[in-house]
Amino acid sequence: MNKKLVKELKTYLLIAIGSSVYAFGYVMFFLPNQIPLGGIIGLATIFNTLFAAPLGITNILLNAPLLIGGVKMLGRDFFLRTIWAIFTASVMLDVLRPIVPVYSNEKLLACLYGAIIIGAGFGLVLKAGGSSGGTDVLAKFFEQKWSVNVGLTNLVTNGVIIGANAIVYQNIESAFYGIIGTYVTGIVMDKMLYGGDVQKNAFIITNKPQEISDVIMHTTGHGVTCMDAKGMYSGNERSVLMTVVKKHETSALKDMVTETDPLAFMILSDATEVLGYGFKKYESELVKKKDKQK
Repeated sequence: MNKKLVKELKTYLLIAIGSSVYAFGYVMFFLPNQIPLGGIIGLATIFNTLFAAPLGITNILLNAPLLIGGVKMLGRDFFLRTIWAIFTASVMLDVLRPIVPVYSNEKLLACLYGAIIIGAGFGLVLKAGGSSGGTDVLAKFFEQKWSVNVGLTNLVTNGVIIGANAIVYQNIESAFYGIIGTYVTGIVMDKMLYGGDVQKNAFIITNKPQEISDVIMHTTGHGVTCMDAKGMYSGNERSVLMTVVKKHETSALKDMVTETDPLAFMILSDATEVLGYGFKKYESELVKKKDKQK
């Protein structure tokens, strides 16, 4: 069988599994406890609550105009994968709802466990190259049309939808649980996408670049890159060192720098994924193909 076809089939299978996991978490934990999610599924839940409209079918119908309008923005492959993700999730929402046992003992536990399962499902879909569609497409449209930040559009849209659900449920606590659930879902999605590979990226401005570089490389084994810079306030030439260390090495790095140059200025930030020697190895399909040909 063609390798490209096999790879594509695996991609669609992963998307289907991720969509099913998400649907399972939603109908078992969120829906019976009136915990809303943002996005199109949140709108579909409002129609389901008010008019008993089938959740999955409503989800497809509400997504359809957005997907049709966003065909050019999404690109062929991403568009097809997104359609598949929405279709499988919608089918599973209606299939699983009558047969999955609901959890309604403790609302906070339902919110947390549901968010973990939903986030894992969404993360698997995104990792496979798909999308949940809906408001993501709307956010991209606003960005291209009026340069509105994608994050801001999603924040406002999801906030309005979660608030509308709370009004329909006539329970303000639903909105609070919805916010918690959305936040935890986002964290789990990030962990699924990046595998929890959070390291520390360090920028060090110093007058002793060689001494600090030597101690870092000797102690941690990580490389250091030196860049020439100029302080705009003082007008003095300075050196900026850049290095990446593992999370547990952060305290040692601070000690090494301050002991070597007490006047050094250091900026530490999270690096969500680090590829290369000493960290995570990554090979593209092109590299793998070339290696096989050798």
